[in-house]
Amino acid sequence: MFKIIKIILISLLVLFVNYDNKNHSSNYNIPIDDLCIIRKNTGFPCPSCGMTRAYIEMFKLNFKRAFYYHPLFILPAVIFLTASLRKKSKTADKIYNNHYITITILIIFIAVYIVRFITLFPDEEPFTYNYNSNLYIFIQIIQNIK
Repeated sequence: MFKIIKIILISLLVLFVNYDNKNHSSNYNIPIDDLCIIRKNTGFPCPSCGMTRAYIEMFKLNFKRAFYYHPLFILPAVIFLTASLRKKSKTADKIYNNHYITITILIIFIAVYIVRFITLFPDEEPFTYNYNSNLYIFIQIIQNIK
């Protein structure tokens, strides 16, 4: 099982590193509106919006751009590593089972989301509104019925 996970992670790494951005100035041609179920259905960015593009930039060693796309992009990797090592390391187990750390991380994510929503929404990537979302289309249909 661990071997399969390693192969998948290496494949993703190769995909991200080899992502061709020659034809795009700073915008990606990734169908971001279809990647996130929240953005696809509501049109609004979710708290992890920009995370995929941040990891793409990190793998390309462009950390400034990675932090732009999501300033907390490194936290999920740290959380995953801690969860993976919790049975092998007492320190990782203590961190994993510490509810104060969990609550603090959640508060930080919510605070960063609110700040980014206020400063970036709806005009700047990665916090643009998806006008092809199911909610927006539904609202347009209702307005046309009236």
